[in-house]
Amino acid sequence: MDGTKKVLLASPRGYCAGVDRAVIAVEKALERFGAPVYVRKQIVHNIHVVTELEAQGAIFVEEVDEVPEGAHVVFSAHGVSPAVVNAASDRGLQAIDATCPLVTKVHREAVRFAKSDYEILLIGHDGHEEVEGTAGEAPDHVTVVNSPADADTVVVKDPSKVVWLSQTTLSVDETMETVRRLRLRFPHLQDPPSDDICYATQNR
Repeated sequence: MDGTKKVLLASPRGYCAGVDRAVIAVEKALERFGAPVYVRKQIVHNIHVVTELEAQGAIFVEEVDEVPEGAHVVFSAHGVSPAVVNAASDRGLQAIDATCPLVTKVHREAVRFAKSDYEILLIGHDGHEEVEGTAGEAPDHVTVVNSPADADTVVVKDPSKVVWLSQTTLSVDETMETVRRLRLRFPHLQDPPSDDICYATQNR
């Protein structure tokens, strides 16, 4: 052995179309309005992209109350809850919504099922920006299921009216295992009308 290491590059790699769209939204906002443009949360979990946008004049914040009144703020691809939208409006912020269209679809599903009084089991990572945004659409109807193990203990009010939705960036295999275990306990568990997991995540 000569100590040489082989590096294998995964294909496909890089970020998805939704994140690419959000990065472009920040760049276009900087071109149109000039610096600074504020961005709630990291636009993408990639320090190189974040650093490059900061060099162009983007300022990343955790919450909208850190943004000066009347300034421009971009919501990241992960989406935000109605509470965040309202908080931005209350401060007179000029909001630019760069939420991934697939995430928006999940938000709409949450609202629709909540209006029909379904209990929504949201498969995802508690505390993740996307999960917070989706859960915030129907907080009285959503319970977050973090893992297959959680599926064995989650409690619902009416097992005949329960549906699952998911964070878009999860492992397909782990999500389906969670769904399988949920269905063992709740045979009437309803599926979302279409796949919620991002195509780029599935390809990886």
